[in-house]
Amino acid sequence: MAMHILKSDDGETIERTDAAIFEGGQVWGRALTGAASGQLAVQVVQFGPGARAGWHRHTSDQVLYVVSGIGKVGDRAGEHVVSAGDCAVIPAGEDHWHGAHDTGSPMAHLAIMAAGSQTTVLES
Repeated sequence: MAMHILKSDDGETIERTDAAIFEGGQVWGRALTGAASGQLAVQVVQFGPGARAGWHRHTSDQVLYVVSGIGKVGDRAGEHVVSAGDCAVIPAGEDHWHGAHDTGSPMAHLAIMAAGSQTTVLES
């Protein structure tokens, strides 16, 4: 496989507000790797104020790198306020949620996982 460059005006940002995992506001996503990587899935996810992913888990580790705004990341032990430059590493199988939630600010993060990772949406 050869190097792949995704320019800032390539690809499509898709509104994902209606996806079962999201609640509380508008959410958009843009895949950054697509078929260019067989090992990693990377996307930028933008949460409007109040929006978040509900409780869920993944079959691979997930790295969330906040690129703008203020948000929250939570697990069964509690929640943490995160902002641009912060990084959360969530182990495979850990129940968690993340998004702009109740901060009053939009938030965008990179979501990095193993390609083919499965997501299970959970009841709160």
